[in-house]
Amino acid sequence: MSEQAASPAVSPAGNPLFEVGSTEQAEQPIRCGVAGLGRIGWGHHAQIIQKHGGFVLAVVCDPEEDRRAEAVQATGCAAASRFEEMLENDAVELVIVATPSIEHEPMTIAALNAGKHVLCEKPAAQSAAGIRRMRAAAQEAGKTLTMHHNYRLNPEFLYVREVIESGVLGRVFRIKRRVQSFARRNDWQVLRKYGGGMTGNWGIHLVDACLCLLDSDVADVWGDVRQVFNPGDAEDDIKALIRGESGMTLDIDMTSANAAPEPSWVVMGDCGTLWIEGKTAHLKYFDPKELPPVQVNDHPYALDRKYGVMPGPDAIPWQQRDEEPKPQKAYPSFYDNLYRAIRQGEPLLVEPDSALKTYEALDRIREGSRFAPPE
Repeated sequence: MSEQAASPAVSPAGNPLFEVGSTEQAEQPIRCGVAGLGRIGWGHHAQIIQKHGGFVLAVVCDPEEDRRAEAVQATGCAAASRFEEMLENDAVELVIVATPSIEHEPMTIAALNAGKHVLCEKPAAQSAAGIRRMRAAAQEAGKTLTMHHNYRLNPEFLYVREVIESGVLGRVFRIKRRVQSFARRNDWQVLRKYGGGMTGNWGIHLVDACLCLLDSDVADVWGDVRQVFNPGDAEDDIKALIRGESGMTLDIDMTSANAAPEPSWVVMGDCGTLWIEGKTAHLKYFDPKELPPVQVNDHPYALDRKYGVMPGPDAIPWQQRDEEPKPQKAYPSFYDNLYRAIRQGEPLLVEPDSALKTYEALDRIREGSRFAPPE
């Protein structure tokens, strides 16, 4: 199957985050069972499987009869009302777990124990301990396990990573990431008993992506987690600071209680800054080779009673460009990578070990609060 640039397909909800990937028909497509036919299971995964040449939708599973009937009529697949029934079907090689969040861990472990590969929707578990149990089950079964941390292929994230890797900003020492609104919701996402809350909804994406940009292992984590504006009992406001062993810091905000417009990304380096506002990325930077030297005035007073560089003015050779935040390189889609991992033994985009680091950081962010994770 050919590699192509990450160009996400737009979902029925208009969310351009789920890539289809190669439509070239594979000689040995992977037969899939999709558990959960809700917004993600049916609206995203089932649609991608039908378009991707490396996968076939073999079985769907959902307790709602009308949802099963819709899938059977639209695709000709088989249907099961019970998860155990789908696991007993020998035609299913890969199970996509897209059920309510609280069910992800036990269903994933059951599928692995049944000899199936598993793609688990996020949040894959309610804590890092759950990820460790899932990883152990995959190792015991000798099967592929991955989590749908698909923001690792989000075009904006890929663009930011390319800019950092280009070196144009110099040594990056701080990354700020924001997702915010001032809005309410009253669905299952505001109830902890269903696995709702900002941690599982946005925390997985933002913390996971930012950790991919951290240039060392995590040293320190601080978090402030609150319920501010929404009904229910789940968190809707998170402030997190993560510091790497190198000293680089990640400053992450996720909130439903901030109406002030702020950049979604700010990347700070010692040679410039990148920030993204809406659909535009702004880069302000300089070539350090062109930066005139500045000597310290070794006096206990300000020359001419003025601030800044004296004698001045300072002459930083700024360059600036505004552009669309999209990657320049080609990347396989999430499902392209999953096909190659299962059929050709290539490394997964999201290995359980790398996902574990995200859940460990999220646990530490919530530590000491009433939203602390269960074991």
